[in-house]
Order: sequence, then structure tokens, then C-alpha cells
Amino acid sequence: MQASICTACKRREAVYFRPYSGERLCKKCFIESIEEKTRATISKYEMFEFDDRIAVGVSGGKDSTSLLYV
Repeated sequence: MQASICTACKRREAVYFRPYSGERLCKKCFIESIEEKTRATISKYEMFEFDDRIAVGVSGGKDSTSLLYV
């Protein structure tokens, strides 16, 4: 069985399949796409100003840890 290639960069092996779009993404492109979607949402809804202080609740689970990273 042949490994699938990332549909974004077309260079690396895909490790994630996004069912709603049919995209197959390598680790690097997957992380970049999540970061870009997060930035776009924050910008679209004008969630923060430049000097705003924000608090992030972190439970230690995968979701809150990922949010803290982004």
C-alpha cells in the first residue's frame, strides 16, 4: 500500500485526513492550518486588541494544552 502525500505541500507523507474537505495533511501542514484557522477566527470576530491581556484556562488535557500553544 502506497503512503498518501500531503495535499498542501505535496512533499511529505500525510498523517491526518480531514473528512469535510478531503484534505490529507502532513504534521507540519496540519499544525499550520490549525494556527491559521485560529488567527482568522480571532481576526474575523475582533476578539483581541494588540495590548489586551488574556487568560487561558488550562486543565492539562490535549485541548487546553493545544490552545495555550496557539
